[in-house]
Formats: sequence, structure tokens, C-alpha cells
Amino acid sequence: MAPGDVILLVDLGTQSLRGTVMDRAGHKLARWSVPVTTIRAGTCAEQDAREWRDGLRTLLEWLGRDHQLARCLRAIAACGTLAGTVALDERGEPLRPAMLYSDARPARCLPEIEATAAFQVVSQATGWRANACDLLPQVLWLAREEPDTYARARLLLDSTGYLNYLLTGAAWMDTYTQFTCYADPFSGELPRPLLAELGLDAGKLGQPAVIGSVLGTLAPQLAAACGLPPCHIISLSYDSMTAYLGAGLHREGEALDISGTVTSFGVRRATQFLDGNRRVYSLPFSGSGDWLVRGSTAASGASLEWARAELMDCDFARFDEMVRSSPPGARGLVFLPYLAGERAPLCNPDARGAFFGFTASTTRSDMARAVYEGVCFSLRHIQSVMESGGVRIGTVKLAGGLAQNPLLNAIKADITGKTLVPLLDHELTTSGAAAIVGRALGWYESDAEAACVLGQGGAPVLPDAANKAVYDRQFQLYTMLAEQLTPLFLPSEAYPVAPLPPVESPIQIG
Repeated sequence: MAPGDVILLVDLGTQSLRGTVMDRAGHKLARWSVPVTTIRAGTCAEQDAREWRDGLRTLLEWLGRDHQLARCLRAIAACGTLAGTVALDERGEPLRPAMLYSDARPARCLPEIEATAAFQVVSQATGWRANACDLLPQVLWLAREEPDTYARARLLLDSTGYLNYLLTGAAWMDTYTQFTCYADPFSGELPRPLLAELGLDAGKLGQPAVIGSVLGTLAPQLAAACGLPPCHIISLSYDSMTAYLGAGLHREGEALDISGTVTSFGVRRATQFLDGNRRVYSLPFSGSGDWLVRGSTAASGASLEWARAELMDCDFARFDEMVRSSPPGARGLVFLPYLAGERAPLCNPDARGAFFGFTASTTRSDMARAVYEGVCFSLRHIQSVMESGGVRIGTVKLAGGLAQNPLLNAIKADITGKTLVPLLDHELTTSGAAAIVGRALGWYESDAEAACVLGQGGAPVLPDAANKAVYDRQFQLYTMLAEQLTPLFLPSEAYPVAPLPPVESPIQIG
């Protein structure tokens, strides 16, 4: 290898901070991972941004110890999760934990945003709605609920912006994160009229950065401490958008399903799609003039993990055995996977999960299968809204951790009726980042070439017609339940909670 032959891609997820060294042929030459801790209490979901900082430093030091790789390093690119607001003081130190996209507290700020004249102009043109998982509601929540922290903050950055701040010493906000602040999609600027109407300081946010642009070079002090050359830092967006941009969606109707803790679904379309009820939305796609029609669930993989740990108390191999022993349709049992509210198409942070259809003959295996099916029904619910508005959905590529489960993929194909193509490298955020960086460095002449090198698909998964007929009937019940239960979905504080009786601790201290 020669200098300039490799890149480092950093991906911050909900469970770990990962670093991958790749070459232009897509070979993964080294991989490291540092765990991160999520703090959950009620509707709060946070992580300590100092863990991100220390983890990033650890990844860079590990790379620096491999002298052959380090001398060949040409660029670093980092992405985090959606939002993940970090408040930094004058010294660049975090003032409080970072708010994750799953934190529901900013939901109380949505009516204030929706009521502004500036937001209504943007919403009418785009069909967007304010969501608690977005950056601007988190910033507004800090301003309203923790005014001292907001006042002390010199910078308020999303997780990707914070990683780039650590790498370059400058504050940035990528194009798609600007959209989570409800910026005009055609302006390339921060939504200053909206920020002014809400009384928020635009100076606390990062300066706009185009995806794939060079933000600068690795901060000299950091480079020297870690034994790395002064390489370029390339701009990415948050994880799911980075995956979409590198997924090789070249033609109208090509779609991508990224399923991990949550599911994000998007399909390429030549024209903008405006849903009158704002259940799904469109974003300009990759500067091509086309659009990405998107919708996301709130708890797909999270629902599976909950069921595995809390209901079945088994590993996933045993869980899959139970699913296989129940017939398609789970003998009429339906599961609504609304364990963290629901995003598209309900857009209701107060939605609650439910089982419906228990009988005396219902088995644990039926419950396990109903959970798998419920997660797939939630995806079909998004697709049905898109298709009812004339959006064509063709072959769907699969990525994310759940794409590794062949049984779940087969059920998903049967329920949606789509041909699915699991990508050979399910870590699409990393390969998507490689595609963006490779294009920026001139490694690939086109997005198609990058996708050909980095995003190859496996054997297609075809729907079974007999199973789909069963699921068509079950899906009608699923959507009916979602509609009929909506009036019962109340904020957490509306549910009475009896205090638990005191329990004597079996552990004696002292």
C-alpha cells in the first residue's frame, strides 16, 4: 500500500462507536469497536458525549499504532445517529448528556414549532411535520426546559457535527441535518426566519456543509497525539441518510429498507411526493433532481429484542424456532410494535404496543411469530401510504442488522409482496460512507461504480403467494387496530401508576 490508499470511516450507533479502515476495492483492512452506554429513564434517552469523544480518540490511537495503515491514510469521515444534540461550553466541553433521537421529551415542543408562520410555509411546500426525533425540537426543548444550559452553550451540534468538531475543531451541519431543522430544501442555508421566530440563536449551530465536501484536515494536535498524518476530513450525514446516499438507488422505484433498532424505508422518485396527511415525506436526493420518499418506524429491532428478553427469555436461535412452529398469521394473533410511540405513518409519540387476538389455544410460539409479523406489518403500513399516493415501489434492498435474519426476510417478503435483495454487506452505513468518500477522492467516477464495488446484493427473496393471501387479511386487521386504538394512546403522565411496595434488599452493606 502507498500513502493515500486507505480511508477511516467512523460510525456512531446506539450501542457502539465503530471504526473501519477500507481501501478503494472495498476491502475492510481493520475494524474496531468501542461500546457506548445509553441512559434511559421514562421518556428520556441520552448518552454521555464524553464517551463519544474518548471512544473516537481510542479508535484514532488504534489506527496510529498500525504504522503501515496509518501512513497510507488519506481521509477520515464520521457519522452519528439522527439528532443526538450535544451542548458545548466555551472550552468545547459537553454541558449535559447528548439527547438521542429516541428521547420523547421534545414532543412537547412540537406544537410551538408547528404554530410558527415560518414552519407553516416550509411544511406547505414540503409536506414535512415536526418530529421529536429531529434536531430542532431537541434544541428548542433545551431552550425551554433547561434555559441555563442553553444560555451557557456556545455550540449546539448534532452527533455527526460533534464528531466533525472533534476531528477539525470547527462546527458543521450537513445538508440533511439542516432539513431536521426544517430548512428550505432548496436554500442550502439554516432556517433563520424559523429560528428567529422561536427565539433561538442560529450562531450556536454549525455552519452548512455539503455532503462529500472537505471540511478541513485532522486537527494537528490530535493527529500528532495519535500518530496520524494530516489527512482530509470528509462530510457525511447522519447514519441512515449516509446509507441511502451510498445504496445505489439509481432508478425510480428502487427502494431501501434499513432495519436495526428502528426501520427506515425510502424509495427513489423522479418527482416530489406530498402526502396531505404528512404521514411520510420527501427529501431532495443526492443533488440529482430526484426525490427520496421516506418513512421510519420507532421500534423494529427494539421490539424483537424486548420480546426475546422479556417475553421468551431465550436467544434468537430459539426465538426463530418458535416462530417457525407457528403458522403464517400466528393463528389470528396481531402485535402492534409501538413500544417507543410510532413514527410513520401514525406520527404519534404516545402510541402504545399491543397484542390482539388471544384465545385459549394461543401459544408462546404464536406470540413470537406475531412479533415478527407486527414489525413487518409496520413496514407495509408505510409502503401502503406511499403506494396509495402513486409512489411506485419496485425491488427493495435490505440492510441493517435485521437483514441478516433469513426467516424475518422471508416473512417480510410475504407480508409486503415485494422482492427483497439482502445486501452482502449489511453494514450499509459504512459502505455508504465509503461510496461518498470514494467519490470525493476520485476513486469512483460515478455513484453507480461506487455501488457496484461496495453494495453488491445477495440472492433475492421472493414472496409466497399463499402466505401473502393470509397476510393481506391480517394486515387489514392490523391497520384497523391502529386506527381504533389511537384515541386510547395518551401521554405517559396520563396513565396511573401505583407505587411499588418496599422490598427488603437481600444485600447487606457494611
